[in-house]
Amino acid sequence: MSFWPLRRRSAPRPDFGALPPPQPERLAYVVGDVHGCLGKLTRLLEIIDTDRAGREADLVFVGDYVDRGDDSAGVMELLHGLQASMPDTVHCLLGNHDQMLLEFLDDPMKGLRWLGLGGEETLVSYGIGNPRSGGLEERLTSRSQALARAMGADTVAWLRARPLWWRSGTLVAVHALTDPGLAMEAQRPEVLLWARPPRELHPREDGAWVVHGHTIHDEPLVRAGHVAIDTGAFRGGPLTAAVFSGAAPRYLASD
Repeated sequence: MSFWPLRRRSAPRPDFGALPPPQPERLAYVVGDVHGCLGKLTRLLEIIDTDRAGREADLVFVGDYVDRGDDSAGVMELLHGLQASMPDTVHCLLGNHDQMLLEFLDDPMKGLRWLGLGGEETLVSYGIGNPRSGGLEERLTSRSQALARAMGADTVAWLRARPLWWRSGTLVAVHALTDPGLAMEAQRPEVLLWARPPRELHPREDGAWVVHGHTIHDEPLVRAGHVAIDTGAFRGGPLTAAVFSGAAPRYLASD
């Protein structure tokens, strides 16, 4: 298997001001939205392994494993197996697209929205077509049941159990954003999964840095105690990982 060469991105130069760089308890790699891009994920994992060089480290994924790319099924299989084999060091969070998939399994009629936001590509990756006969509800129910069978009970249960946030020292990882004035234990799921950065972004009041995906940027963006790492892998951008080791973050990308 061939791999794209390592591309190192120099860290942006934020004005840290009174906020010191994030200090995780140990080396941490946080990976942005995968969206079915299995090839880029496989390449990035090899790049991370080379960079880690045997050191103890946490590997965190901020969610959105499915939809839009062409191999959501392969991404799910890889990450499920990786997290199951290394539960103390691999941390897979839930993204809003992953949540929509689960909602489709629970209530197929909610699938109309999901299918238009990339769910169709996920079904195709699992070999599930669109029945030609039957009413809308019947067809959606058939596809929902087929998806549950194709994923398997273990993978569905694993996805349902994904947490919404992860914290190590003064570093917090979420899919979308946090409410900066609330403790992490008091966060609303809709904020963690769906929120977009406002024009005036405020640091967290507890001093923690937030690394997140969900909102696409051409390159990683550091602003007001936040590190945005969704670089649009599914639409031709790289899949990016931010590396946190007590200094300003640096970045690895499959590109």
